[in-house]
Amino acid sequence: MPIRLLLAATAALALACGPSAADPSLLLLVSIDTLRADHLGAYGSDRALTPAIDALAARSEVFTTAYAPASFTLPSTSTLLTGRYPSELGLTSNESSLPEEEPTLATLLRERGWRTAAVVSNFVLRESAGLARGFDSYDDDFTQREAVRKWPERAAKQTTDAALAVLDACTDTPGDRCFLWVHYQDPHGPYTPPEAEREAQMERELQAEDGTRRLPVNRDQGGDGGIPSYQYYKGRRDVAFYRAGYAAEILTLDRELGRLLKGLEERGLAERSIVVLVADHGESLGENDFWFAHGEYLDDSLVRIPFMIRRPGGPTGPREDLVGLVDLVPTLLGLLGEAPPADADYLGRDLYAEGGAGREHPLYLANLAGGRVVRFGLVTPDWKLLTSLRDGVWDARLSPLGRESVDLTAAAPQVVHQLRRELSELQRRVDRGREERRQELSSEDRAALEALGYAR
Repeated sequence: MPIRLLLAATAALALACGPSAADPSLLLLVSIDTLRADHLGAYGSDRALTPAIDALAARSEVFTTAYAPASFTLPSTSTLLTGRYPSELGLTSNESSLPEEEPTLATLLRERGWRTAAVVSNFVLRESAGLARGFDSYDDDFTQREAVRKWPERAAKQTTDAALAVLDACTDTPGDRCFLWVHYQDPHGPYTPPEAEREAQMERELQAEDGTRRLPVNRDQGGDGGIPSYQYYKGRRDVAFYRAGYAAEILTLDRELGRLLKGLEERGLAERSIVVLVADHGESLGENDFWFAHGEYLDDSLVRIPFMIRRPGGPTGPREDLVGLVDLVPTLLGLLGEAPPADADYLGRDLYAEGGAGREHPLYLANLAGGRVVRFGLVTPDWKLLTSLRDGVWDARLSPLGRESVDLTAAAPQVVHQLRRELSELQRRVDRGREERRQELSSEDRAALEALGYAR
């Protein structure tokens, strides 16, 4: 038998005899707030900030070209849990509420006998946002106050402590299957890692061309041209201080995520688990003079995210086809052997369905209520088109995918025209005419969201 066929047969036998990806006992979905893909070793960084994530990536299939649908938290996490674009849900801001009738991954799995639990650490994901539906246990106990605005959050160590406790409760009955979602708030600003960790990152950041640049402090929460008011910390205005803080937050987060993953191994769950790691969005560190913030724009620094799936006996290594958070629910249902609802009509795809790697689809981007200027985008395997509305006039910018500094708008007008047509068509499919459902906010919650820059 030729060696190529022998290796293929051996691999098929190993898959058949080893743990099955079709019937795992645990699905662990980890989402990380504000995490840029380019700060992970698995995505090419040489900074050594993410040894635990990189170790997970070595045992995972790593999707190298993955996008969030928006650049702020609640819309993106709604897509993460429903397989719907935020606009399909009528969910446009962090004050929105997920429609009660919309199935989520948690409601679908609980209907099919799974135990379900969540631990979240961002205030905007508290139970009133609607994402708690379907979870037997939804831990949104924000045990800390952030350093600048003093509003609720939960740091990585406490998140891991809570997640391990919930994991034990969710898996305490042999034969039960458990879905656990854990959302880490770090490295969302303000960047307040242990100072020794920040100092360890300062030398590198000071070597950047603009590392010693001093920025003005903005009066509002936006990052255009200066430091957002919620990020301003210890009277510092130098770029290096904040970039080092962001990097150190990632390092601290990675250490705690490593503790969670080690907990799976210690409990004998690792080889019976599917582990998914994604981010809800990224963070701008000065690109296009937008500093230490997100939400306003749709640049790759804000919407290109890490996305990896580890499953027993599953593929490992990089996978380059275009994927989005909108693909995650149909993919996980397929991996778990659970059929989607009959009327699901997902715009995303099952990434492991037969021929799934060859059926890429354009991805839709929108800044929704997260920006002062209306912005939409379309991502294809070759191109990224960004559009914006200013003073009643639509503007467009075309770039090759992954090379946003290259402007081909004037050089490729036919491509711009074609992609604008595709964007309009996708907008029609996404806009289902759902009115936004607003959360019932207490005066304290509204004040918190305003301080977070999320309520207007």
